[in-house]
Amino acid sequence: MVYDYNEISKIYDDVREADLEVVKFIIEKAQVNEESCVLEIGCGTANYLKLIQELTQADVWGVDQSQGMLNKAKEKCKNAVFIEDDAVQLSRIPDTSFDLVYMVDVIHHIKDIDTMFQNIKRVLRENGLVIIFSDNHEHIRNRLTTKYFPETLEVELKRYQDTPEIIQSLSKEGFKQIDSGVLEIGKDYSYGPKLIEIASKKGYSMFGMISDTAIIEGIERIKKDMLQQPIVYHQRAPYVIAVK
Repeated sequence: MVYDYNEISKIYDDVREADLEVVKFIIEKAQVNEESCVLEIGCGTANYLKLIQELTQADVWGVDQSQGMLNKAKEKCKNAVFIEDDAVQLSRIPDTSFDLVYMVDVIHHIKDIDTMFQNIKRVLRENGLVIIFSDNHEHIRNRLTTKYFPETLEVELKRYQDTPEIIQSLSKEGFKQIDSGVLEIGKDYSYGPKLIEIASKKGYSMFGMISDTAIIEGIERIKKDMLQQPIVYHQRAPYVIAVK
């Protein structure tokens, strides 16, 4: 099935928002300030970039392949630089220009991560950081989406690189001080209605890769469980950090 990001950009902000704890983590780890130059790969509608710019006054750039997403981003974050470009080649991004390159839930869309990391290294300044937030395989197996939409499990395990694969690629491309962990964010005790909306609108790309029947059946499972008790979402965000 095809997942059209230009089309999904119309409802993207209905079902997606930046996580403040992730933003704080990125700012702290990279020591982002008004003198920093920051690049987000796969910036979408600039939810994360907007917060980072507001909190730090940094010079922020965003790259995305979807013009629909970038149109929304430009409306939201008027002082940023947005470029339609390939996330692997970063051909329109200047060399040695950024103190930080980051991506949030994007790397699973990238098949050639070795080449991507080569080009991230090219555009980073000396001792610049790359920060990647991406679900590992253990996390995927324990997602609420996996529980209620089991058809997504095989799809997601095939798409997502597990943490050791990301670390191996970073090491191969010469990055140093590679570290990984899981950011504990908290619990949402009323997540059922949100998950129903996300699934109904196919707000996550996984829902573009399973049948409409599977989505309808999953929503019915959620509704049934909600009659018994609230659905709790334990928010945890696996990450990998490395230094050029």
